[in-house]
Amino acid sequence: MTQRSVFYLSLAFVVALSITLALTPEASAQVSNPRLSVFAGASLLGSENTFVLGNDVTRTGFNNGGKFGFRGTVDFGTHWAGEVMYAFETNNMRISSALRPQERDFGVHVHQFTGNAMYFLTSRESSFRPFGTVGIGLSRFNVTTDAITMAGQSFLNQPTVLTGDTKIALNAGVGVEAKPWTKYGLRFDLRDYMSGTPHFGLPEAPASPGAPFFPVSGVLHRVEVSGSFVWYPGQ
Repeated sequence: MTQRSVFYLSLAFVVALSITLALTPEASAQVSNPRLSVFAGASLLGSENTFVLGNDVTRTGFNNGGKFGFRGTVDFGTHWAGEVMYAFETNNMRISSALRPQERDFGVHVHQFTGNAMYFLTSRESSFRPFGTVGIGLSRFNVTTDAITMAGQSFLNQPTVLTGDTKIALNAGVGVEAKPWTKYGLRFDLRDYMSGTPHFGLPEAPASPGAPFFPVSGVLHRVEVSGSFVWYPGQ
């Protein structure tokens, strides 16, 4: 599957989820207060994997990076709301080992699509609205051209072909939406995006003796800390 196909599949998934939410009988009767927001912040990762490869101890992980994106949100009642989101972030993969202690960074760009349900503690008429949110979506981990070239020379311990990887990602978080002006507002989010660790087209165990592989597993946590500028087009 090409990267373009994955992009459109991910987008269709989130759009279908948002339409499903919006067309429930309770929601369709009370949809109101649409708003659009653009946000920027940080994507924070703290996980690291250590494994033995031959006679070498290798460490891999992902670097913290920047993140920006867009959200569309509507209320489905006094306290409930739903939203869809697209975000782009950079979380380069780092690799070092006992024999090669100098870290090497492989560029990774993440395209993220999610659909979320939100519960606000105050009504939509309030100018200060704390909320909690949960959702599901897809995260596409793309390796950069430079990273592909580097891996073609040496990845873990041999030349390797890397490709993009798509993972289902759950997320949960909290935030606050403030509306100090009639048509504009501000918003702050703290979220944890949880997905499987990407393998970039490599198996977790070698398919045959000497074949490339990437022996990492477990849940990858990407913590978003972001601020948004919100526009209320209907007011």
